[in-house]
Amino acid sequence: MRLLTIKTIAGKTQFISLTLILILATAASCPAGEEDTSLASYLEQALVGNDGLRAARAEFRANKERVRQAGILPDPKLGLQYYLEPVETRTGPQNGAVSLSQSVPWISKLSLLQELSNHDVAIAAAKLAAVELDVARQVKEAYIEYGFLGLSRQTVSDNLELLRYLEGVARSRYAGGKTTYFDVLKIQIELAKLEEKDLALADQAEPLRIHINGLLGIESERAQTIPASLPQVTLNMGDDEILTLAMANAPLLHEAQERIAKAKTGRELADKDFYPDFNVSLKTIFTGSAEFGNPPDSGKDPIIAGLMVNLPVFRDRRHGKVAEKEAMISSAQAMRQQKERVLATEIERYLYAYRASQRKIALYNDELLPKVEQQLEVAINGFQSGQSSILELIDAEKSLLNFKLSESRAAANRALAIARLENRTGTTLAQWSYIITIAQLQAHKDITLADWSK
Repeated sequence: MRLLTIKTIAGKTQFISLTLILILATAASCPAGEEDTSLASYLEQALVGNDGLRAARAEFRANKERVRQAGILPDPKLGLQYYLEPVETRTGPQNGAVSLSQSVPWISKLSLLQELSNHDVAIAAAKLAAVELDVARQVKEAYIEYGFLGLSRQTVSDNLELLRYLEGVARSRYAGGKTTYFDVLKIQIELAKLEEKDLALADQAEPLRIHINGLLGIESERAQTIPASLPQVTLNMGDDEILTLAMANAPLLHEAQERIAKAKTGRELADKDFYPDFNVSLKTIFTGSAEFGNPPDSGKDPIIAGLMVNLPVFRDRRHGKVAEKEAMISSAQAMRQQKERVLATEIERYLYAYRASQRKIALYNDELLPKVEQQLEVAINGFQSGQSSILELIDAEKSLLNFKLSESRAAANRALAIARLENRTGTTLAQWSYIITIAQLQAHKDITLADWSK
């Protein structure tokens, strides 16, 4: 299990401490020298190579650098003057001057500007967390669909093997005069249809592989092994607890809340415009010695201190700015409420999808699949003995195929629902393990079931 924590401090207040737990469980350890194509390796690679995630991190860094630029006094201004015609004075001719001035905003304006930048950093951190969660969700979804494709191809392959066996039986019975050529043709038609389905499934692998490579940020040509299993996941939390987690952890809600805080800071800054800003200056004039006589202070350079104050007399413009910021606060608050409602709706929709998938899986495993397998066994025995028709046999075979595919689809939908719930709650909700297929067990006879899951 890999733990990734994003913690951003905005000013003196901690804005977000979001723990993103990515489930990095593997069905079996990758043998030495072979490429790891588990869900764990996909997630790990995506966190490093995903282009959207790298862009979000760069944006976050850019916002952090803006904080260094905010809340600092403007650069002072140095002025140099040279009098083309010296100004004659009692103490001597004035030939030039040098001045230094500094603008000083009203008290707390600079701190408010820095606080605005801290809000931007916190918003960028929430966006980064949302992107990271979304990338993890997309990788899980793609892996689940890839695994569903692998299981579907295995199911179709098993049924192809069964139909080829039944075709041989039908040919033998036809050669012995125990059935008609119609039975042979019927099985061959079903065999051709299933072979076409197998080819269609094979074609789906290419776009899925390219999509996965794009999520991982690797070259599109790289081969990816099709998983032969689906993650076996079930929720270990109640509905209310899941909704509470989502409301507490969702980065989009953190972002919305931070936008409210930023709008309120902007309102405070707008209030400060009713007070004057200052400009302080210091100036000295280069003065030569007096040409006639010896007056006091002859040739002495005068030093002049200055203070300028802007007069905030146009109050209506400032009142308009305050009203604008108040409207932005109301807008940000309404946006957060909308996002809360949308989030609650999405949680309910994903929970419904999870429950519906659970019911279907139980129905197929406990009721339909055992019965249709018995039905197929009876139909095969009956066909071989001449007591069942070819139509009954094909109907039983098609039912088994459809039910197995539907059961795999329900298992995939259950995993998808949990992946989406984890995306919205920002935490793990299930123990991700793996369904072990017969093909896997046959390929690894020396591995026990306990070795395949965690």
